[in-house]
Amino acid sequence: MLALTYQLFAALCGWLEAMLYALRGAESFRGNEHGGMMAQRVAALLLVPVAILLYIHFGWWVLLEIVPMGLFFPLCHDEAYNFTRLWLKYAETKDFSDWETCQLAWKEYRYGYQSPTTTARNDFSGSTRTIFAITAAVLLVALYVAYFLHFFPPTHG
Repeated sequence: MLALTYQLFAALCGWLEAMLYALRGAESFRGNEHGGMMAQRVAALLLVPVAILLYIHFGWWVLLEIVPMGLFFPLCHDEAYNFTRLWLKYAETKDFSDWETCQLAWKEYRYGYQSPTTTARNDFSGSTRTIFAITAAVLLVALYVAYFLHFFPPTHG
């Protein structure tokens, strides 16, 4: 649960960082970007109560979600980042609404898309991000099954 909550934060970081990298800031889109920034803060804030609730219920097991959190991050962050960079390309024209430019970007976007202007030091390919995410999903499922079996063992009788 903690790893999944963190991915909302990761995607919103990708969105915001794409605007910052493009040096467009408040001029990125016609709409107000503060809604997305607030959502990012809420996602970060949710990590604390989710972690506390999981710790209260499951104890140290919550720490086992740290590895899947890290493995999911490149997929959620980079795909949101790369999509937003594509979206910004269309938003520059100002001929369309934010929704219309989003739709234009979505038509061009392909999973694993790499921004041709990236300067990231750790720019994983789409297939590497996918392998990381599959590994994270397998680890989370195994962890959740272990949670369930440990805290809610089957009754015999």
